[in-house]
Amino acid sequence: MTIGIIGAGKVGTTLGAYLCKNQIAVSGYYSRTYEHAVCAADFTETKAYYDLQAVVDASDTLFIASCDGEIAHVWDCIASYELAGKVICHFSGSLSSYVFSGIEATGASGCSIHPMFAFSDKFKSYEKFSSAYLTMEGQERAVQKMRQLFEGLGHKVCFVRAEDKMKYHAAAALASNYMIGLFQTSLDLLGECGFSEEDGRQLLEPLVKNNVRAMLERPTAEVLTGPVERNDTGTVRKHLNVLQGTNAEDIYRSIGKELLVIAGQKNPKQDYTMLSHLL
Repeated sequence: MTIGIIGAGKVGTTLGAYLCKNQIAVSGYYSRTYEHAVCAADFTETKAYYDLQAVVDASDTLFIASCDGEIAHVWDCIASYELAGKVICHFSGSLSSYVFSGIEATGASGCSIHPMFAFSDKFKSYEKFSSAYLTMEGQERAVQKMRQLFEGLGHKVCFVRAEDKMKYHAAAALASNYMIGLFQTSLDLLGECGFSEEDGRQLLEPLVKNNVRAMLERPTAEVLTGPVERNDTGTVRKHLNVLQGTNAEDIYRSIGKELLVIAGQKNPKQDYTMLSHLL
């Protein structure tokens, strides 16, 4: 297997460096901005390609590591080349392998691979990539080859249906990006109470760390505590009063409704009707 990488940003550079570190053959990089390809190639000690067809011809497997909005365009560009027998992969969390329209006619096989991993640093993320879980979907031949590759490197590989890819991506966003938004909302409220941002972080740190650790170790129904779980309508009403008219109120109500569902699972004999109407 010889892998050519199209796209030389954080994802492409991380993948190339990780594969080279594990002695997987990488032919090199192509990028619309040639200097970016040179940078990634120099870092991974591979080759920078000025011509897109050249990297396609030099590889039996192609990793399209472009941003989501460019993947279909890249596919359209390479679909006219000789692709018989090649494996084509992209790494978008939201797009499925359906983006490779008409791939059957080319003789290639395609799949999407999404690493549940934060590509935070172009030149350092590869050092921690071995911990990434990967979710795949697509044509059987491509999926099996990529599964064999990444399981051989020690990764846990999961599978999702193409039609569920966007829902899968939304789930990942809620657990990552949206948690940051929720945390910032808490910091803002503490700021309104007179806490500095640094003090707010220190105050919330044990709550956040202990809750995340507990959620990862046990079912959410076992972990849930607080006024919603206790059916404490008085406290919830007071919370809503002080948050009235703010974005924080909308967030509180929205998440509160989900907490009600979990609370009902934990305490099936508890009547949460009043709290449900309040939220």
